[in-house]
Amino acid sequence: MIISITVPDTVVRAAQDRNMSIEEFVDTLIDKGMEKATGRPIVSSAIERIRALHTDVVLPRR
Repeated sequence: MIISITVPDTVVRAAQDRNMSIEEFVDTLIDKGMEKATGRPIVSSAIERIRALHTDVVLPRR
């Protein structure tokens, strides 16, 4: 599939700064967006790990 888009100059400069073609840079942006859309949010997964640690540990009563 071929898609034509107009990218802002900031995106062009960011690609040039990374020595990447504009197409490669836009592909990485799309990949990052897809990862965020399909992956679990970092904060909630961190909270879930903390909760799991708390439920696994039984503290002695004083």
